[in-house]
Amino acid sequence: MKKFLCNRLLIIGTAFFLSISFIKAQDILRAKDLTTIKVDALSDDDIAKLRQQLQQNGLSESQAEQLALQKGMPAAEVSKLRARLASVTPGSRTASSGSSRSEGRSFDTSLLSKPPVETGSSVFGSELFNNSNLSFEPNLRIATPKNYSIGPDDELVIDVFGYQEANYRLTVSAEGTITIPYIGSIPVVGLTVEQATKRIKDKMQRNGYGSMASGQTQLQVNIGKIRSIKITVIGEAKRPGTYSLSSLSTLFNALYAAGGLTDRGSFRQIELVRNNKPIIKLDAYDFLLKGDQSNNVSLVDQDVIRIPVAQTQVSLQGEIKRPGIFEVLPSEKLQQVIDFAGGFSNEAYTASIQIKQITDKERRVKDVKKSDYNLYQPQRGDSIFISKILNRYNNRVQISGAVYRPGSYELESGLTILSLISKAEGLKEEAFQDRGLLIRTNDTDLTKRVIPFNVKALMSKINPDIVLQKNDEIIIGAADAYKQNYTLTLEGEVKKPGIYNYYQGITLNDLLFLAQGFTDASAIDKIEVARRLAGDSVTKGNNLALVIDASTQTNLSKIGGDVFLSPWDIVIVRRKPDYKEQVRVKVEGEVKFPGNYILVSKNEKVSSLINRAGGLTNFAFTEGASLTRMNNSFIKNDDKVRKIQKQIKDTTAADDLIEDLTKSTIRVGLDLATLLQRPEGLEDVILQEGDVLTIPKAKREIKVNGEVMVPSEVVFKVGENLNYYINKAGGFTDNARKGKVYVLYPNGSADRIRRFLFFKRTPEVTAGAEILVPQVPERQGKGLSTSEVLALTTGIASLAGVVIALLRL
Repeated sequence: MKKFLCNRLLIIGTAFFLSISFIKAQDILRAKDLTTIKVDALSDDDIAKLRQQLQQNGLSESQAEQLALQKGMPAAEVSKLRARLASVTPGSRTASSGSSRSEGRSFDTSLLSKPPVETGSSVFGSELFNNSNLSFEPNLRIATPKNYSIGPDDELVIDVFGYQEANYRLTVSAEGTITIPYIGSIPVVGLTVEQATKRIKDKMQRNGYGSMASGQTQLQVNIGKIRSIKITVIGEAKRPGTYSLSSLSTLFNALYAAGGLTDRGSFRQIELVRNNKPIIKLDAYDFLLKGDQSNNVSLVDQDVIRIPVAQTQVSLQGEIKRPGIFEVLPSEKLQQVIDFAGGFSNEAYTASIQIKQITDKERRVKDVKKSDYNLYQPQRGDSIFISKILNRYNNRVQISGAVYRPGSYELESGLTILSLISKAEGLKEEAFQDRGLLIRTNDTDLTKRVIPFNVKALMSKINPDIVLQKNDEIIIGAADAYKQNYTLTLEGEVKKPGIYNYYQGITLNDLLFLAQGFTDASAIDKIEVARRLAGDSVTKGNNLALVIDASTQTNLSKIGGDVFLSPWDIVIVRRKPDYKEQVRVKVEGEVKFPGNYILVSKNEKVSSLINRAGGLTNFAFTEGASLTRMNNSFIKNDDKVRKIQKQIKDTTAADDLIEDLTKSTIRVGLDLATLLQRPEGLEDVILQEGDVLTIPKAKREIKVNGEVMVPSEVVFKVGENLNYYINKAGGFTDNARKGKVYVLYPNGSADRIRRFLFFKRTPEVTAGAEILVPQVPERQGKGLSTSEVLALTTGIASLAGVVIALLRL
């Protein structure tokens, strides 16, 4: 039983696969059931064949989609099919006059879906056919129109249902007939669908379908496939020729397929010629300006569309909403051309329009007044320019300054300065009363002149008011702007030193009050007021300023009376001579009580600080003790640094000096063992504010860095010299500068190898020290310099002298 079921399933699967393959390989349009079709399984060749079949059967992509939905294809697969079909390049349009009969039965929908190439034309209406977002492709999914005339190659779908059932898909022959099996031939060409239904029903009632008369059997006739028609476009089309289009196409469909009109073509008088007679004229402006498509009639086979040359075209430019080239009919005036362009812009000068005309011999200019816009008849080649309004006012006055509402105002009849000030909500309290200015513009040469007036006298009506003219400007000043802003300067031991405003009648105590009083360091019996000399006292003598000695008490009451201050006074409050703030230092590392300490005296030394800190711990490394101090020579100014580098020619020395000068702190090396044995001696350093005394833990390792084979740390060994530790680090590299080896000691001091003639002194190596082997500097030039040759020669001569002296011994 299981074997039977497996064989049965295998047979069904094989049949299903073969059916799918058949649909792929054969005409997909003839398949009755598309529910199982998978578009992704179709190859590119299958899609190309399907595209070719659509063209051969005169179907557009939209009709193919509708047919696929009717045969059960899922909507998702239909979407995929649409995308695959779009990836296939459509065929070209059919030939014009020499095409065969079979070619005449198909139409290329790509002519209606692909926009023409943009031309950038300024002719009004050209964008109708250059817009890629606009398509005049007819909707083939709608029901067949009632007035649709059946013609050859139309497919009729005849459905008989009820008591009797039958279904026929019949193509109208070239002779205009259809042939129903067992019924006979029926002529239907030229009939509407309704008329054809009645004729077919009558024929079938007489030939075996008598139940149609009683209504037991019903008949329905539809158009299954739309035929194609041939349309010819001639004249000023961008691509004139003969096109195969859908029989539902209209005039605009054909014009779009032909690429639209050239710049010479007439958009206003497009003719449709049928049976050698013009039957209608299409004015595209009706559609462009009103959306009216009453003359966009349906086409029939062998229609001819003629596009004549435009007789009158005018150019409209400037301050217009839609500038361009417009076609004008003989009955239209200038105002209608302006309406075609959407009217004037907001900045347009509309009092008159300048038109450049073309005569039989030359050019000329014509000015048309606004009252004649409806009378002037545009001529061939007219160039109409709408200019811009002037950037000026004919009824404006302005007021600025110390009024509540400055700005521009309308110049009314009889407007005066007082009434304009009233319009500006009056004068502000700080308005300058002694003088105001009226700036008036001369209309003839636009020059300006100033008319001064007394504001106070004008407001009190003592002086006569002034009548304003066009473009007058009133300026009212602010009193504060014309006053000198005096100041006082307060320096020294006050809480808020700085610059203060001078007020009439201000005293010394008032100024000290504004500064929130004295600091603790102020010497209240030593206050000086330096006053600027006035008049000729400066030139007559040697005095530069008048210095007033003033004293006060802490409660700001002046002893013997207060001192009234004058503008520009400089008040200095001196500092008490014996006033000293606490001096803070710090101890870090191996002492019993590390932390911050306050110096007891100006000459307190390191030994005293260590004793106050409880002395050293058992882990203190006296050889590494150091003192970090603020660098008083610290330079922050980059200009000074660059100046030093420029003046010092030796770059190495300059870099070393700059490095020292730009450090915020310096390190002072200490001989702590000697210092503690002999306090108050030469090694005992006097402490300063901010000093940090550091006493590290004992360290026995020697660090070897620089141009050695293996930079590392070597355990300190008593009695060993410098070479011992360098050899422990693998010895010198080829780039080592052996004569400039440095030893950096833990307390911050340093020493290096020194040579004198045949004698060489190497620095002692102590526990915790660091050995630094520098690199040989790169030589900039080739060979030895003159100074180097001279030094080498002198050294050799000296060596030779020493050798001769030794030989004579």
